[in-house]
Amino acid sequence: MTTITTAFADAVHDSQLCFRRLLTAMSEPGTRVDLDRADGFGAMSAGCVQALLTLADSSTQLWLSAALQQDEAVRDNIRFHVAAPLTLDAAAADFAVLALADQAECDALLRTLAQGSEEYPDQGATLFIETDSLVQGVEVCLSGPGIQGTRRVFLGRVPEALVRFLSERDTTSPQGIDLMLVCDRKLIAIARTTRVEITACM
Repeated sequence: MTTITTAFADAVHDSQLCFRRLLTAMSEPGTRVDLDRADGFGAMSAGCVQALLTLADSSTQLWLSAALQQDEAVRDNIRFHVAAPLTLDAAAADFAVLALADQAECDALLRTLAQGSEEYPDQGATLFIETDSLVQGVEVCLSGPGIQGTRRVFLGRVPEALVRFLSERDTTSPQGIDLMLVCDRKLIAIARTTRVEITACM
């Protein structure tokens, strides 16, 4: 029995639409966007699937957390539709996806993912983290490039390791990890240069 399912119905139009929405999310950190052009692959959320269909390809390495790596439907559809090579080495990954079921892996993953170099800061990884909500849970206040003043967002019930990472990282450096928080079909981005306070906005 095949595990291959449908991706974008109209590959060109849908990927362009998703790219524009992802560009909005990345250029305006904390802005919630809807990705509604395709369904999930197995246990992987529809939002993560559409982001990977849009951003990843055969030249980018993809790391999946255990629950996704063990899901045949996820593996088969990623190989068929995205063509990104799957790697077990998180340090080599251009993109990584942390499933909601695998939040315990967050601390080790954040310590392992590539953060780029002074010469090539663009080689820092992008991490997609599946969460249970973007309207409640951990509340943070964002500021920095792409944000006028401050922006308050909710991250859902995310690991303490992520909260600590966001509050302690150096946002003055071009090196780092870009984060995408995904709840089903909704997504927000927290760029490596975005300042994060784990408090309500004043």
